[in-house]
Amino acid sequence: MNNFELKNAFDAYFSAITKLKELGVKTNSKDFTSQLGEWLVETIYHGKRADSGIQKYWDVKAGEELIQVKTHAKATTTSARWSAIKYDVDAPTTSVIIIVFTEDYKLKEFYKVPWKDCLNLIRRNKDRDVLMWDHLIEKYSQSLDELNEQEIISIFK
Repeated sequence: MNNFELKNAFDAYFSAITKLKELGVKTNSKDFTSQLGEWLVETIYHGKRADSGIQKYWDVKAGEELIQVKTHAKATTTSARWSAIKYDVDAPTTSVIIIVFTEDYKLKEFYKVPWKDCLNLIRRNKDRDVLMWDHLIEKYSQSLDELNEQEIISIFK
């Protein structure tokens, strides 16, 4: 690796971050993967992201639906297949969407689970509550080819 290649790579990366902010995909300097997932759900469901990045219980409002979004970019060597999610029977959340990208941000899995069903599926794992993806495959997996906004979805295929 030489410094010229390194500088060019960083310049391209920082330029892309700036452009994604201008396009409304990235809203702040924090976790890109989470923001990408929230933007994707906002786009697919024609909703609006919460004004605060630390909004409690939901990330996107689509009509009357309050959606909590969990997004992951996983290396092929990673075996963890769960999302940390707080068990709360009083949460105003109506559904949870879990998006799984490959490590190079190809869309791999998409789950949508009604909150009332999540409450039955959330398990305590050591010091946190988790939702295991393998429990979602049969009933809550969404076909990537049937999601709304296929022009946007195709960017991630």
